[in-house]
Amino acid sequence: MKKLFLFFALASTVAFTSCSKDQDDTDAILGTWVSEFSSTPTGGATTSYTDEWVFKNDRTGHYKEMMNDEVDYETAFRWTKTEDSYTVDYVDEEVGIDTFTIGEELGHTTLEEGGEVVALKE
Repeated sequence: MKKLFLFFALASTVAFTSCSKDQDDTDAILGTWVSEFSSTPTGGATTSYTDEWVFKNDRTGHYKEMMNDEVDYETAFRWTKTEDSYTVDYVDEEVGIDTFTIGEELGHTTLEEGGEVVALKE
C-alpha cells in the first residue's frame, strides 16, 4: 500500500509539473511561414518567387524575399498580438506595417491579411 501511495504521489507531481508550460511557447504564429509561386512567360524561363516570415518567441522575426532561391530583399520585424490578429512592424520603414490573422484552408494553417491567404505554415 505504501508503494502504491508513493507511486500516485510521484505521478501527481509529474502531471502538475508538465501542465505548467508557458502559454507564449505555443502561440500559433510562431515558426516559419512561406509563400511560393512561379511564373513562366511564353517562350521564357521559369522564375520562382518565395516570401518567408520567421516568427520567434521573443516577439521578433525576419522577412525575406527570394527570386530563384537567391535572397532579393531582407528585413527584421517586431510583432505583437491583439485578440485574434498579429501586427508586424518591419524595421525597414518603407515596408510599413502588416496585420495578419491565422486561418485554415484545405487542411493547411494559413497566414492571412485582409481575408486573403498570404502564406502557409511550414
